[in-house]
Amino acid sequence: MSASWDVVVIGAGAAGMSCAIEAAQRGLQVLVVERSERLGGALHWSGGHMSAAGCRRQRQAGIEDSPQQHLQEILDINGHTGDPDLIRLATEEAPKTIDWLEDGGFEFVPECPRIIYGHVPYCVPRTVYGLRKGLSVLEVLQRRWNALARENRLTALFATEAKDVVASRGKRFDTVVIDSIVGGYEQHISARHIVFATGGYGASHRFFAQKHSGVPLVSAAYPTADGNGIALLERKGAAFRFAECHLPSLGGLETPPRSGLTDFNDTWAMVLTSVYRPPREIYLNAHGRRFMPEDEPNADTRERWVMQQPGWFFWAVFDQAALDESAPDGSENPLLIGWSRERFLRRAQEGEGVHIAQSIEDLALACGLPPKTVVEEVAAFNRAVARGVDEKLGRTYLKNIIQQPPFYAVKICAASLVTFGGIRVNTHFEVLDSAGKPLPGLYAIGEMIGLGATSGNAFCSGMALTPAISFGRLLGQQLTPSP
Repeated sequence: MSASWDVVVIGAGAAGMSCAIEAAQRGLQVLVVERSERLGGALHWSGGHMSAAGCRRQRQAGIEDSPQQHLQEILDINGHTGDPDLIRLATEEAPKTIDWLEDGGFEFVPECPRIIYGHVPYCVPRTVYGLRKGLSVLEVLQRRWNALARENRLTALFATEAKDVVASRGKRFDTVVIDSIVGGYEQHISARHIVFATGGYGASHRFFAQKHSGVPLVSAAYPTADGNGIALLERKGAAFRFAECHLPSLGGLETPPRSGLTDFNDTWAMVLTSVYRPPREIYLNAHGRRFMPEDEPNADTRERWVMQQPGWFFWAVFDQAALDESAPDGSENPLLIGWSRERFLRRAQEGEGVHIAQSIEDLALACGLPPKTVVEEVAAFNRAVARGVDEKLGRTYLKNIIQQPPFYAVKICAASLVTFGGIRVNTHFEVLDSAGKPLPGLYAIGEMIGLGATSGNAFCSGMALTPAISFGRLLGQQLTPSP
């Protein structure tokens, strides 16, 4: 293997793969260093939502839209936070990216593009995703990757991590120190361009606590998103920003109990919004009090209400009648997505984050809540249902009293799927120091730059994955070969 490359890409997720593919297609000698043993990174976990205004798929559906409209909606949703130059660039490139994926055989879910209500909705349908979620994206990238690899136009080292970057000749960083996780050998690799695409930091409770003092973390992040790449760049003088934009996603059931972990694809409650599932339960905070109208449709509003509660969690409390009730189409439509009634009851019998009791008082005790307060809240809610008016919080969906034993409670956490803080970059994706000056030879893309850069202080549909691919492609197109 050569010890000198035009480009070394550290991380083989959506951003890193896209960058490597574009650079290799242009004839550059590309080495990709990946600490795991497979391509794709968080695409293996991702829902794969992307958004674009003016892509071919949208036009074929007869939807009139433009990148300018997309940009304006994002700024309206996030209150003009984030990096406006990067957001503008992301919305301009997004339709090209979706078309590029489609040209590569991307399999859309038939109903796309859609309006998604799990985030603040756009005014027009512009969110798309694949039949296999994030894996649909990976399939397209891997086909292009494999073709280049067969032609020896790019090389990958798996189970290998970057330990350091060095400026060996002057101020430009031109050397990557890599270490094999399996074999334990260290090697110095020369590169004209060093691209970091190692992901965020939501999987590391230690790193997260450094950036968000006092903020609770239940992590739904991909396991390798531990902040190591960010920490390495910070040691070299890179600036970190947008930690203040952090928002959690609602729905995580902590599994295993007290682990600080949850799984978006397996242990998640349908509480992001009430649009897809009207609430048959009430939400109680750590003091046993209702704190929000459970039928509030706006995802952003719901997230911020939960952030005001102790520990950023709540208990969803309901009775047997609510558990037995089916959706209008006859489906069970459970609180925990994809869970059968049998699985739910098994977990309730275990009494870890899901509890069952024959009385409200005993249920409160099982949850560590004050029984008198919980009894009062349940009684007040039942009176509101009987009157048809929730004077306390203004809930309008009032069809389920809580009176038929047994009673149930599910502890639902505000969890972190992605992280908002990240390395500061410019529109050429050069890593910047605190004065806004580039660190020559170093670049960052993907979640490395933080969701706050492209989405601001809000979750904007598709503004994590789409910019990761777009920025990876753009960077791969602009890098130059070694002289």
